[in-house]
Amino acid sequence: MDFDERQLRAFIAIADTGSLGRAARVVNLTQPSLSRLVQGIEERLGHRLFDRGGKGMALTDAGRLLLPHARHLVAEMQNTRDELAALRGLRRGTVRIGAVAAVLRTLVASAIGSVLVETPDLAFELVEGVDGELLDALLTRRIDLAVSSQPLDHDEVVPIGECTYRDSFAVFCAASHTLPPRPTLAQAMTRGWVMPGHAFTPRGTFEEIVRRHSLTPRVVVECGSVEAMIAVSASSELLCWLPEPLLAPHLASGAMRKLDIAELALQRRFILHRRKSGLLPDAASQFVRHFPLVGSGA
Repeated sequence: MDFDERQLRAFIAIADTGSLGRAARVVNLTQPSLSRLVQGIEERLGHRLFDRGGKGMALTDAGRLLLPHARHLVAEMQNTRDELAALRGLRRGTVRIGAVAAVLRTLVASAIGSVLVETPDLAFELVEGVDGELLDALLTRRIDLAVSSQPLDHDEVVPIGECTYRDSFAVFCAASHTLPPRPTLAQAMTRGWVMPGHAFTPRGTFEEIVRRHSLTPRVVVECGSVEAMIAVSASSELLCWLPEPLLAPHLASGAMRKLDIAELALQRRFILHRRKSGLLPDAASQFVRHFPLVGSGA
C-alpha cells in the first residue's frame, strides 16, 4: 500500500468520530477535501471503507480490517519522529498512559511529577478508563502503557510488573446520613446506592460480593463519572462504594464520611502493561523507570 500519514489520519478520524464533519475538524480539512482523500484510498484498495448513511459513516469489513494497521503505522511514524527529535536535543517524546481513575489521580500523577524533574521536555497524554477500555486503547495504539486493577488477558498484551501501590474500596455517605458508623451489610442494603454502570469492573465486583450474602442492592442512580457519583451521594441519602483515595478531600472537608462495613472493604492491586509486539517508545521507557513496581527498587 502507498498511503501517506495525512490519508491515514483522515481515515482514523472518520472511523473514530463516525462523521465527515467532525472528522474534518479533527484533521483541519474541509469536508470535500476529506471526502476526496478517503475516496482515493478506497480506489487504491479496491474496497469501500465506509458505509455512508443517514446516521453517519460506519466502517465496512474492509475498514475494520484496515483500522488497526492504520493506527499502528501512524503511531510508529510519531514514535520515530520523537526518537529523532531526541537525538537533536529537541522534545523528548510523548508518554501515553491509560489508567483507572483512582490510579491516574494518585500514582500516575505522582510518577509524572518525578519524571518531569529529571526529563522536563517530556509530554504526556492521559486516558482514564476501566480495564476493558484500557485493553482496547492498548491494542489500538492510543496508549503505550496501561495501569489496570486486573490482568489484561490478551495474547498481544504483557505485564511489565505489579505496582507497589494499593488502594481500598469502602462505603461512603453524606456526613449527615442517618446510618451509624458501623452498620451491618443488611442495613446498608436497605438504602439506595449510586453506582457506575454494569460495564465498569467495580460494579460487577460489588454485586458479586453482595450476592454471596444473598442480598440485592437497590441502585437508584447510575453514573460513569466518579466526581458526579460523589456529588450525588454527598447531597442525598444514597450510598457509594469507591476507592478511598478519591474521597480524601471530601472526608477532610467533612462533607462525607466512611462507613465501616467489613464485607465491602476490598483492597486492590494494580498492574502495569504494555503491548507485546514492537518496541516500547523511549519516552514510555523513561516513565517506566520512575514508576514504582514491586522489586524495581523505585
